[in-house]
Amino acid sequence: MPTNFASVHAHLERAQAELTGTDPATQQLREAIGLLMDAALKAEFSAKPQVCEIIPFPRTEAGRPTRTSHHG
Repeated sequence: MPTNFASVHAHLERAQAELTGTDPATQQLREAIGLLMDAALKAEFSAKPQVCEIIPFPRTEAGRPTRTSHHG
C-alpha cells in the first residue's frame, strides 16, 4: 500500500501549528517537525514514477491532427 504523502504533510503541519510556545523546547520541536516535512517531501518526489501507457494522438497522412469535433 503506497504512502499517502498529502495526509502525512497535513498531520505534520497540524502538529507544528499546535506548538505555539516560545520556549526553546517548543522551537526545537517545530524545527524537528520541519525536518520531517522536508524528508517526507524528498521521499514523495524521489519515489519511482508509476508506469504509464502513452496513447498516440490520431493523425492524418499529412501529419496534422484529425478533426474529431466541429466546435472551435
